[in-house]
Order: sequence, then structure tokens, then C-alpha cells
Amino acid sequence: MSIIALFVVLLFTVSAGSDRAYKTETGFNAPRFEVRATDGNVVSLSELKGRYVLVSFWSSTDAGSRINTNLYDRFLKSMPSEEEQICLLSVNLDRSELLFREIVRRDNLNAKSQFHVYGDQASDMMRSYGQNTKDCQSYLIDPNGVIVAVNPDVDALTRVLS
Repeated sequence: MSIIALFVVLLFTVSAGSDRAYKTETGFNAPRFEVRATDGNVVSLSELKGRYVLVSFWSSTDAGSRINTNLYDRFLKSMPSEEEQICLLSVNLDRSELLFREIVRRDNLNAKSQFHVYGDQASDMMRSYGQNTKDCQSYLIDPNGVIVAVNPDVDALTRVLS
């Protein structure tokens, strides 16, 4: 009986620890995901390991996240391409892909770093990152896959490059 009790305690301890491994807070491993680009290419967070990755969730209904996406995009465009130490994965959560494409065009965003997710993929990603379309967040992930900043400003990104 004591062996069974010990097994149950051990099982709960291991499962509680694994839940904390992917929390969207500074110091935790970033939840894994992959997104399909408009050209059909698939980009996964795990294939970018070894580089800083800025994951920016945004929606047309969340003005703050749209502004941040524009700031991040301009900041990364200003960097020399050979110094591309930070990769931007800008993930749009709008229901309409047509609206997404129009915003990318009007805001002159780099289409290669913009991704639109919908349906089950959007639901899974929103759940794992705790997102909603009215209060989107951004995450700076270090080369080891650990979240080092939530909603970093341009100064924080500049410090990373120093």
C-alpha cells in the first residue's frame, strides 16, 4: 500500500513539474509551435533554437499589439541583414485572412515574418500562450528556448544585441 501511495505522490509531482515547464512567463520554456507562411513554408520555434526569437501575437481589434508589431518590424528592418540575431515571428489572430493581408500591405510589414493562424491552430496557440484577441502579448525567447521578456520594448531588444 505504501508503494502505491509513493507512486501516486511521485506521479503528481512529475505532472505538476511538467505543467510549469511551459508557462508564458519570464524564466520558463516557451511553448512549442509551428506556423505556415503564406508561401506554404512551415516555421517552427524549435528550428530557430540557437537564435533569439521575438514572438509577437497581434490582432486588428487590439491596437496596442498592432502598434507593437509595427515597432518590432521597423526595428528589425533597421538592422543590417548579416546581424540578424533576432528572428521575428509575428502571429496574427484575426478570423479574416483577407483583413490580415490588407493590414500587412497597408502597414508595410515584412511579409516574411508575418503569419496568420486560424481555426484549430489558432485555438491551440492561443491556449498554450494564454492569448486573446483583445490583449495580445509578445515574448522574447533566448537561444535556449527560455522566455526572457514579455512585451519587450525596443530598448530591451537593443540590449540583447549588445
